[in-house]
Amino acid sequence: MRKGFLVVLAVALVAVLAVPAMAGTDINGFIRAKAYMSNYNGVPKDNNGNLQKDAPTSAYVDQRMRLQFKSGEENVKAVAQFEIDFSSYGDTAGSATTAGVGRNSGGALGGDRINLETKSVYIWFKLPDTSLDFTVGLQTQTDPYAGLLYGAADMAGIFMTGKVEPVSYKLGWAKLYENDQYRTDDLTLYVAEVKLAPTKDIKVGLNFNFIQDDTEKRVNANSLPFATTAGNENSKKIYTPGVDVAFVTGPATISGFAFYQFGKEECLDPAGGEDTNLKAYAIDVRADLSVGPGKGFFEALYVSGGNGEGNDYKSIVTLSDLNASPGGNSAYGRTDMELLLFNNDDINTSQSLIGSAAATTSSSPSNGGRGITHFAAGYSMKLSEKMTAKGGLGYLMATKKLTVADANRKGKTMGTEVNANVNYNIMKGLDFGLYGAYAFLGDFYEFNTYPAGSSAPDDIYDVHFRLNYAF
Repeated sequence: MRKGFLVVLAVALVAVLAVPAMAGTDINGFIRAKAYMSNYNGVPKDNNGNLQKDAPTSAYVDQRMRLQFKSGEENVKAVAQFEIDFSSYGDTAGSATTAGVGRNSGGALGGDRINLETKSVYIWFKLPDTSLDFTVGLQTQTDPYAGLLYGAADMAGIFMTGKVEPVSYKLGWAKLYENDQYRTDDLTLYVAEVKLAPTKDIKVGLNFNFIQDDTEKRVNANSLPFATTAGNENSKKIYTPGVDVAFVTGPATISGFAFYQFGKEECLDPAGGEDTNLKAYAIDVRADLSVGPGKGFFEALYVSGGNGEGNDYKSIVTLSDLNASPGGNSAYGRTDMELLLFNNDDINTSQSLIGSAAATTSSSPSNGGRGITHFAAGYSMKLSEKMTAKGGLGYLMATKKLTVADANRKGKTMGTEVNANVNYNIMKGLDFGLYGAYAFLGDFYEFNTYPAGSSAPDDIYDVHFRLNYAF
């Protein structure tokens, strides 16, 4: 008994002595669980890859825990962010072999799955007596266009920010894919942003993004810069200048952005081929205002699309469109749609018609070259000190039908969504909510003739409970 007491005392003393060393360490994050019932989320497509007629109803629970550790002093910090996901309760248990290694799993009987994911690991530091700070390492970045090009995207690189009143700026470089350390066959992003705030009510940004995508340059046994046989070898250069603006007028805040993309996909195939020219743009306008006891918004987004003339490509290129980039890195979600577009609150169930990693039609707002036109409105208000309600309405259509690919589609309307949620704050950091959404599918998903085994799909819906603890 005495020996056990001494061991406990020793551990306690070590912990007390270690407290000063931990003074600069901060831990925060969240645990979120969602219980779904839906004929869309978690439901497979039909035999032809289309939305289903008479789709079954799925019912499951998924969960995410995200932890961020920050340690350091005022001018320098080491930051690491980790994630543990369960695709559903009861998904997969661990084992004594490497079969127990698996992402987004471990919620089954016995647990014990090796599923810790690294979201970010970087050094942040500020140069003394300057406004300059640097972030070096694997980090999360979002463009000035509400994530339309890349949103909450994890990338390894170096980003610098600074300020000279009333101007702030950011310069960045990220290596999105390193194909070979000794050749120029990678995927690289360059960023330059300048923000001007002449008054507290006006902010204007001038932005420039450049993507160099050489991942489809082939290398043969003789180490030539590209293969000597046919194989769709190409190199892409994508330039995106744009502006974003926000200003306050009366009870409303008006914000928006516009950008133009141009560039070229240069054909390097020795067997011959033609270059493709990129000519695309996007425009977004949003109004946030106080209305009665709550707050409302209206937003309109237009993304160009179409085949264009000759070898022109008329829709935008996002990180989700690039061959070496996984889907879902484009994350436009500020209209808070549950079914039409990506939702920022998604965990493993990241499914929507457009914009999510598991999107039905396209993981990018480019919509496979068609572009999108989107209108949305929403309203939120407090029902009591601890209860908040929110409702939304959204419309989505393809900007253009592609001449050959969409000849059999009846139209361009993709869907109209109605959604609502109620959240109750149980205690500090802990919230419980009920969410519901219904989307009336449009004639984009109806065809003049159907392949065997397919028919016009049902409208889609989603109902889920949400428990979230932020700490």
